[in-house]
Amino acid sequence: MTEPDPVLLEQRYRSVLRILPASYRVEREDEMVAAFMEMSGEVPDERNPRPRWGEVASVVALAVRVRLGGAGAGPRFVAWGEAVRLVALLGLGYQALLSLYSLLSIGLAAVLDAPSPAPWSRVVLAVVDCSWFAAYAVLMRGHVRPAKAAALAGGATSLLALLTALPIDLMGWPQAASALTVVATLLALLAGFHRDVPPVRRPWGAAVLPPALAAPLVVLPVVAFPPAAEPIVWLSLWIYPDGLAIVALLVTGAVALARHRSPSVLLALAMGGALLMASRLPLGLPREYNEPVWTTSVTQGALLAVMVVSLMIAGLRRLPAARRPGLEPAS
Repeated sequence: MTEPDPVLLEQRYRSVLRILPASYRVEREDEMVAAFMEMSGEVPDERNPRPRWGEVASVVALAVRVRLGGAGAGPRFVAWGEAVRLVALLGLGYQALLSLYSLLSIGLAAVLDAPSPAPWSRVVLAVVDCSWFAAYAVLMRGHVRPAKAAALAGGATSLLALLTALPIDLMGWPQAASALTVVATLLALLAGFHRDVPPVRRPWGAAVLPPALAAPLVVLPVVAFPPAAEPIVWLSLWIYPDGLAIVALLVTGAVALARHRSPSVLLALAMGGALLMASRLPLGLPREYNEPVWTTSVTQGALLAVMVVSLMIAGLRRLPAARRPGLEPAS
């Protein structure tokens, strides 16, 4: 005797569950469909029933958590989750150094009585933008919710500063690339540090040492090019915070490849390098504008491209094998 065809609502629940990994669905799809059907009750097909938006949202959130190392995830998804969380940490540190540079530039301009001192609105934005530092520090100490709140505050001020720094008609790809870095950092933080991931409480030394070592480097462009001075543009592409980040990523990536670091580290560095590379793409186009700028930006972009591809290939090769649907995870 054949079983009756599933009702329309059950079919639609199963369609929604297809966004989950196949290995996860094999183990839990029937259980989840049964629970959804029990909550929905008997609904005839003639009423054209559909899953509720809250149920769809919960499945989407579950799919994100599983693919980023949540409960029931295989080793491959665990590695991807670690990579995304590392991207969040790298992004928080980078944004923190950018906020420090902005604040130091405004302070030095005020001390030197520059011709065009910053308005108070910009000063307030620069101060609030330093909440990126708080986000990084509290996340390293294992406090995820305060870190997310501080990062959202820092992200909002960073995006607002980008929107108000130039007239709308003068904004282009460089501003869009900066906004992309901010948004990518926030997304990595919000998605990667989900409820299925236990917080890691690192010692204060590990939380404070990286920014303490990097902070003096941020002073370098402020001292080299005071507010009233005319910067050497090609040199600024190396010693401004984004240029220093490029150098740091190239060196760190080379060390990670040489020491055969975990796939999570390699993939995180590759994703961070791709974001930095996006900020250099437009600078390589107008060669007639400034030959040294063109040469420097193309050089940086080419070095980043080689490093990103190398890191991505090595990271993907070292990922654990995907769990086949229907197979039990190894004990």
